[in-house]
Amino acid sequence: MTAFAPATPLFISTLLLSTLLSISASHWLLLWLSLELNLLSFIPIIMMSKSLQETEGAIKYFMAQALGSALILLGALMIFNPHISSQISIIPIILGAMNKLGLAPCHFWFPNVMASISWLSCLILTTWQKIIPLMILISLPTTQMSLFLMMTGAISSLVGGMGGMNQTSLRPLLAYSSIGHLGWMTCTSTVSSSTAIIYFSSYVLIILPIILLLMSKNVFSNIQLFSMSKSKLSFQLSAATLFMSLGGLPPLFGFFPKWMAIQSMSSSEMLILPLILILGALMNLYFYLNLSLPMMINLLNPSLMKKKEKLPVAAMSSLILGMSPVALFLI
Repeated sequence: MTAFAPATPLFISTLLLSTLLSISASHWLLLWLSLELNLLSFIPIIMMSKSLQETEGAIKYFMAQALGSALILLGALMIFNPHISSQISIIPIILGAMNKLGLAPCHFWFPNVMASISWLSCLILTTWQKIIPLMILISLPTTQMSLFLMMTGAISSLVGGMGGMNQTSLRPLLAYSSIGHLGWMTCTSTVSSSTAIIYFSSYVLIILPIILLLMSKNVFSNIQLFSMSKSKLSFQLSAATLFMSLGGLPPLFGFFPKWMAIQSMSSSEMLILPLILILGALMNLYFYLNLSLPMMINLLNPSLMKKKEKLPVAAMSSLILGMSPVALFLI
């Protein structure tokens, strides 16, 4: 069980402050300092329960993020060197941001760290910690590097789909799913930065109730998920709807940011890239349907149907979040 230390509010406040500083930074040195403050604020949050597993995850996270920060600092110093072109100096910055995001082929630390930390740390890692490096990729003038970012995004989408196929633990599965979604965001950012921001916001809105739901029931594996779903009607409805929405099953909420991304890339006359992304998304949808379909079948159980169970506010909000776009087709 996660134990909150007296200094935890301080670390959370500095974590929030570092992200706000990086967004408003007008100099590369200030951006780098914000990244370091963000790193040093998140590591104590990972180690709140002081278990050996979380300590190992904190060390792996520190090594990966330190490498990313060093690459960004190297690129920032190269920018101010008049003998180095701006096209070359952007390369280390992009590689550092990729390493911090966990994009393929710099993704190897991400599932390992997710598998060894608590659900609260997983929630912060998959949402708040992605803001700064994603902002760096979106805000850079990457006209010359757009092809490289497209290839990276396409590989990340495929890696996220294939990596989640053989996962029985939910935390690495969500990590590979995040890698796949980050691939979509990266490819979309080369075409439309506003669409990439909308995609990230939609992903946060879906992953937030999923992790909160799993954290409230202390569920970590597929076996625990299925055993829990046999007795709780509200848990089945919420989890199945949110998992299918995260997989991008139409006409649920998670399908619409993918639709916007495909439309943006199609308007720029891209044909092969959306097909690769859709292939990775289909693999993501496959393992989420493996989780959702048994729970949907359990809803037909007569013993559960006879129970007069009231849906809590969390379950109702999850259903509304997942099913709200369906209303567009009923009008």
